[in-house]
Amino acid sequence: MTFATDVYENTSEALSAVIEKVLDDEEITQPATLVSVREEVLKGVKTTTIPLNRFSDDQVQELRDEIDYLIEEYGEDALAVRFLKPLASQSLTQLIEAGMDKLGEPTLAQLFNELESGLLANLIAKGELDDDEAQTVTAELQALIEKHGADAIAEDFMRYL
Repeated sequence: MTFATDVYENTSEALSAVIEKVLDDEEITQPATLVSVREEVLKGVKTTTIPLNRFSDDQVQELRDEIDYLIEEYGEDALAVRFLKPLASQSLTQLIEAGMDKLGEPTLAQLFNELESGLLANLIAKGELDDDEAQTVTAELQALIEKHGADAIAEDFMRYL
């Protein structure tokens, strides 16, 4: 089955976190599929005769409903990584925050222009980022631009730690 490359846009932050956990789990057969994610969501729910939604908490129920919808829409064998929301590293998140302080709501292209105009150098000079992170942050930002376009809003990729 072929589907749009941006299916992650319909994935909640909570489900994206579960997907990330499944992808990082060496005990789960890789490549992980939506079924693997569903099993992780339901791991703590023990029931044989009671419907799954009867005693589970709201968050588990929401995750179950979301993953069931994705399975119905894209199939059990859809790769889980396709539904993982892309998030910036901690260093790029710091650059995005600095860009937001300066520009308000910058696009990835505007942030890259600020990076080239000294924003990254400023963060390094202030000790907020290490000098050895400069190339990694630059490459990560360029990869986001290539994948999501220059007009994507930078804040959408922030990782809130």
